[in-house]
Amino acid sequence: MPIETKTITLNDGRTLAYTEHGDLSGYPVFFMHGNPGSRLMRHPDESIAESVGVRIIASDRPGYGLSDFQPRRRLLDFPDDIAQLADSLGIKEFSVFGVSAGGPCAAVTAYKLGDRVKSAAIVSGAAPANREGAFDGMNDAARSTFKLIARVPEWLVRYLTSRQIALTLADPDKVVGISTGRRSAADVELLGDPAIRAQVAGWLPEAARQGARGFARETKILVSPWGFRLEDIRPKVHLWYWEDDTVVPIQMGKYLAEHIPNAETHFFPGGGHLYAFVYWREILGALLTG
Repeated sequence: MPIETKTITLNDGRTLAYTEHGDLSGYPVFFMHGNPGSRLMRHPDESIAESVGVRIIASDRPGYGLSDFQPRRRLLDFPDDIAQLADSLGIKEFSVFGVSAGGPCAAVTAYKLGDRVKSAAIVSGAAPANREGAFDGMNDAARSTFKLIARVPEWLVRYLTSRQIALTLADPDKVVGISTGRRSAADVELLGDPAIRAQVAGWLPEAARQGARGFARETKILVSPWGFRLEDIRPKVHLWYWEDDTVVPIQMGKYLAEHIPNAETHFFPGGGHLYAFVYWREILGALLTG
């Protein structure tokens, strides 16, 4: 079912776009999408969030969908947008849920807004890249891409990804099909579910709406130092990872578990990068009890 897109104007004049779904009178959880991604990423079964009693608020990060691009954005800038969005909605306390490239966003929000964040979920979330073996376990394409991005200027990342952005706008389902060659067998099987595949293909065009600027800035953030110590994160952080994920391998979750003081691990055999869909109810339930 389509959901309404809303916008707010941030203190610096930028527009921030977001959606709300699930139990709109329930416990607020701010959802942080991957890269590329958009505010439209959600579970196709809306009844899960409703039955758990969670109100999911999902925003486009700067340069995606309908949220204005933010030049020179750092990871540490992101929580300010979430704080302003929460204030505009009259929400004082909340939890955060980040998947893939949204994992660092959940981590930095828990760090910077720790007095407001009651719990966090990092699901198949990237770990800091400025360490030995940071890309171990990634599939060849992902590892080569991130190593290249770490070496080249941001304008070249935009140029190199412009063709992919054009294809995403023209035929998002084809892009999903191409990606299956780099995914685990469990992910490929999951994408055989028409509802899951349609959901993934549905959020991609919004990710590409503004071109490659958002993607390029995000990827440069991912390969840069995060700017804070994981050891200084105060809220409880649930870490969800699967052994067969070759996009964000489980070693990243283990690294986060070693450094985040109040971490609870949920590590599983098999699975893949899209397994947030399979464990959606459990992830939301853990946030409520966390």
